[in-house]
Amino acid sequence: MPRHVSIQPGKLYPQPDYSLSVDREGKWTATQVFLCHRNSITQVMPRPGTPHPDISFISVDNATAQVSEGDIAQITCNYAGTDNGNNDPNKTTYTLGLSLSEEPLLSHKKLRDLDADEVEALQAIISGKDKDSAGSPYKDKVKSALGKKVLEKIQRGQTSYYSPKVTWRQATVRKASAASSDVRKIGKIDEPDGRQPTLTDGRNWLYNGVTQTQEGGSYRIEREWIASDRGGWDADIYTD
Repeated sequence: MPRHVSIQPGKLYPQPDYSLSVDREGKWTATQVFLCHRNSITQVMPRPGTPHPDISFISVDNATAQVSEGDIAQITCNYAGTDNGNNDPNKTTYTLGLSLSEEPLLSHKKLRDLDADEVEALQAIISGKDKDSAGSPYKDKVKSALGKKVLEKIQRGQTSYYSPKVTWRQATVRKASAASSDVRKIGKIDEPDGRQPTLTDGRNWLYNGVTQTQEGGSYRIEREWIASDRGGWDADIYTD
């Protein structure tokens, strides 16, 4: 690149053209090119958090510099931000997740009526034990029809089952980071935001966590809730 006498050391020259876009969640992004003297790159290169020259609510997320022949260096800044002050329902996205999770066989709701001694014996058999400390076979302690049915399953290698898992996720982009109340609610019974599915048979939601990702002047906050099995999450454990 030929020498350009108008590029002075220590000065940054924004170019008139830049690109600008916004997504459905309200996050704005822009790319702006600057010129500077090659000896001044580290001095004048915009740092993350620096506002855009024309749009105050977006700021630098990352910047790169390219130096070629001559005294001029080109700096490309990628900006991000949002004008959303709080959660905007019109710019919030929701995701429903449906999957299966593997659970211990003896935790199945149909086996709740098993006698405690039978459960203990079946758990020992699952762990690979044949006899108790007195030398008595554990299988002889399984006497009920339900217990023997479970024993048959265990003997053929079935020690777990698949349980439906329902998750509800909310994602929003805003100026503020996650609140301390989000942290306090993790692991607690909670009611999700949005038009979440209606749960039946006493099921309810557990606040599973929050993820925060910062880009320039914006924070993307993702929250997740997990639906319980029948009867709901244990209120003695999952409430303050």
